[in-house]
Amino acid sequence: MGTFLKTLPKLSILIVLFAPASLYMWLTKIHGVPLFVASALAILGCVTLIGKGVEEVSIYVGPLWGGLINATFANVTELIIALTALKQGLYEIVRSSITGSILGNLLLVLGAAMVYGGTKYRQQSFTRTGASVNVAMLIVTLIILVVPSMAHYAYSADPSLSANEGLAEAIAVKTSFAGALVLLGIYFLSLVFSLRTHRSLLMPDGAHSHDPEEPAWSKAMAVGVLLGTTLLVAFLSDAFVESINHILEVQKMNVSHLFVGVVVVAVVGNASEGMVAVWVARENKMELSYQIAMGSCLQVGLLVAPVLVLASFYFNPANPMTLVFNIFELASLGAAVFIAWASLSDGECNWLEGAMFLAVYLFFAVVFWFHP
Repeated sequence: MGTFLKTLPKLSILIVLFAPASLYMWLTKIHGVPLFVASALAILGCVTLIGKGVEEVSIYVGPLWGGLINATFANVTELIIALTALKQGLYEIVRSSITGSILGNLLLVLGAAMVYGGTKYRQQSFTRTGASVNVAMLIVTLIILVVPSMAHYAYSADPSLSANEGLAEAIAVKTSFAGALVLLGIYFLSLVFSLRTHRSLLMPDGAHSHDPEEPAWSKAMAVGVLLGTTLLVAFLSDAFVESINHILEVQKMNVSHLFVGVVVVAVVGNASEGMVAVWVARENKMELSYQIAMGSCLQVGLLVAPVLVLASFYFNPANPMTLVFNIFELASLGAAVFIAWASLSDGECNWLEGAMFLAVYLFFAVVFWFHP
């Protein structure tokens, strides 16, 4: 047991400190800011422990299955939080959390990594093949996420169709469902591409030639910790979402739903993985940093978003969630993808490019804060 405790990530201590407190407050109906803070910190600890569990399981199952497991669990916390909010009908927060996760990984995490690494290294690089493929998938993801919004707004604004009140929403539902299926299809094709057919091209020379790692945990321990922590996140997510809903609807705090979803929920779900991406950039492992940030960003668009849309048809078939985003969300997503295309396609980065990424993120965070 002593050896096991020594191998735990330091942030996992947050589970011991805050998980019991948040579950107690949730069961005893103590809502608001105290429950929000406690559950957010406990979830942060769980995210760290899930990452360690995935790392240990990957050692046992090998690189191919390990990559698949990592792809599956990379955004499991965000997905659980979003599903919890989805069941409560908080569609605006769910949609904005999708936007926030994409912006957070692409602009905040990757920008901070480029700045932090760039202050030590004049120029850092990552594989151009991976960069071009990822940016192309990012553009395709943006197109599919944007089209339902464009269709909805176009039909809503057309005077000749305004008499048919349900038409715009019906078009949005159909295009969102079709978009979800296409996004999932691209996601599974990307797994085949990155884990099977083009694995050697996406990994730089020598990146996978290190000595085999020795597991710190037994296989049963690794699987048990991974599944147990994921289950704990499910309970904590109920408390977290309930505290947000209480703050917004009962306490009437002057904070927009858009800001909560884009910034607060997204940061909680991505904090641990984001810190890893920033830290390794300082060690000149920009390839790893890029893959963490971009991979998580794409998973949100290609996996999390379509799963949430399809799940909403199960939870509420009469009124499912659509991919109709606020105009400011569309603008921020477009800006993020454009700057990524302009800066990342060459496979090189520096601190100034990172500063521009951060500037765009901070600007839109302010816009979302002032949104009514």
